[in-house]
Amino acid sequence: MEEIVHVIPINYEIDRAVKPFEKMKANKVYLLHSKRKISNENEVDPEYFLQIVKKRLKNMNIEVITQESDIYDPLPLLSTISDIIAHEKKENNLVYVNMSASEKLTAVASTLSAMYHNVKVYFVYNDGGYSKNEEELLEHGLSIVNEPNYFILTNFNIDIPVGAKTTFLVELYKKGKMTTNDIIEMIKDNRLEGFEDLNENIGGKQRTTSNLLVRINRGLLDGLQLNGYIRIEKKGRNKIIIITDKGRYAACLIGHN
Repeated sequence: MEEIVHVIPINYEIDRAVKPFEKMKANKVYLLHSKRKISNENEVDPEYFLQIVKKRLKNMNIEVITQESDIYDPLPLLSTISDIIAHEKKENNLVYVNMSASEKLTAVASTLSAMYHNVKVYFVYNDGGYSKNEEELLEHGLSIVNEPNYFILTNFNIDIPVGAKTTFLVELYKKGKMTTNDIIEMIKDNRLEGFEDLNENIGGKQRTTSNLLVRINRGLLDGLQLNGYIRIEKKGRNKIIIITDKGRYAACLIGHN
């Protein structure tokens, strides 16, 4: 049975995480948060907001899963959100992402992840402005939301490599750099979709390394390099493949699970 799942990166907000559910439906909510040390003794611990939101959602009979992620760094956050979305979509669940309950940089990562995986991303309006004192802060979070009004963004396609290129790019992200021999090992282990035929014998003979390299270059590396996801350095006869910043963001959007 299809469930409705929301993913909410949260920091110093309460209303923006909870109020939408006076209008929206949800069976389950993922609350993504970061542990961080308090630098000022007068500062409210972000853990307070997490626990208040968790309690209020449970009082609305919504299942809550808290998951730690670095919401201040877009790369690990992209991975966390993408992995959750991919998992829930495999379960045939409907996924929404709230991009307005944390930092501005978090909002960007949330939006990119949602749009790449083609799920709904929404912004919650703070029609009551911002908290002016500690009492309002502890009740509402930074933003005050009186009515559960939100805006669902229109998705657009994010062009990222597909097929074997996604598998390779994620592997390259984990390792930072690889050689063509590493790619050959991935092929031998049948970990690159579309390259399985290279393990088959031809007239009783194994394919030569040069045959493998031609397919690897044409079917994998040339396109990734042309589009700026990787750069290639030569060290003697070996090629060293290094992931670029663009490649890192693409790998994190793809997800690591």
